[in-house]
Amino acid sequence: MATLTLTEENPPEIGHAATDEARWRDNPRLARVPQVHPETLVSSDSRAVIVAPHPDDEVLGCAGLLMHLARSGHEILLIAVSDGERSHSSESAFSSDLLSHVRPAETSVALTALGIGNITIMRAQLPDRRVGEHQRKLQDLLGAYLQRSDVVFASWHRDGHPDHEAVGLASRDAARAIGCRLIEIPIWMWHWRTPDHQDIPWQRARKLALDPDMQARKKAALECYRSQLEPDRSTGNAAILPPEVLAHFQRDFEIYFV
Repeated sequence: MATLTLTEENPPEIGHAATDEARWRDNPRLARVPQVHPETLVSSDSRAVIVAPHPDDEVLGCAGLLMHLARSGHEILLIAVSDGERSHSSESAFSSDLLSHVRPAETSVALTALGIGNITIMRAQLPDRRVGEHQRKLQDLLGAYLQRSDVVFASWHRDGHPDHEAVGLASRDAARAIGCRLIEIPIWMWHWRTPDHQDIPWQRARKLALDPDMQARKKAALECYRSQLEPDRSTGNAAILPPEVLAHFQRDFEIYFV
C-alpha cells in the first residue's frame, strides 16, 4: 500500500430529515435496479481511480467494488481529497490536527481489513468542508493524474453534502476533458434523499452484488473508523456515523450511477 501526498459550509446535521433504511429496502425502484458485473464497470485493461471526499467514503461507497478489483488484479488509485479533519466540533478533544492524522490512518487499517494491499493512495489535503472553494484546483489535479483508459469513481454530484458534490463535479469535468469514463457513487443520498426524489437517476443505477464474505469484510472495515463511530465523550455529541446511517451500507449490494 503506497501513500503519496499531493498537497496543496458545514454539512447538514446527521439527524435532520433522515430516511430510514427500511424505506429504501421496501421501495420497488431499488428492487428493480439491474445487476452489473464488476468487469462491466472496469475492464481488465483499465485502472480504477477512486476519488473519495473524506476518509471512510471509499469504504462506505465502494468497498465491494474494491474487493472485486483487488481479486482481479486491477491497478487501483485512491485519491483522498481531504483528511476529514473537521468532522468534529471545534470544542471537541478531536482537534483538526489530531483528526488529520487519525482519519487517514483509519483508512489504511480499513483497506487492510478488506484485504487490499496493492493500492496507491494520493492525499490531496484539500480543506475538509471547503472542497467547493477548491473545486478547480481539484479538477486540475485530477487532470494531471488521470489517463484516458481510467475508470473514475467519484461521489455523486447531487449527493447532498457540499464536499461530495464538489468532488463529483470536479471529477466529472476532469473525466470529460481527459476522455475517461466516470461512474458516480451515492453515499449521503441514502440519508438525506427519499426514494421518490426527482434528482435520483434511477435509469443509470446499477447493483453490484456482495457475497457473504465481502459483506463481513466491509462491516469489519467500517468498524475501523472509530473516530466516526463512537460518541464524542469530550462534548457529549453523538457519533458522526450512527447505526441508522451505517444501515445503508450493510446491504448485500452497492449502487453505482453508470
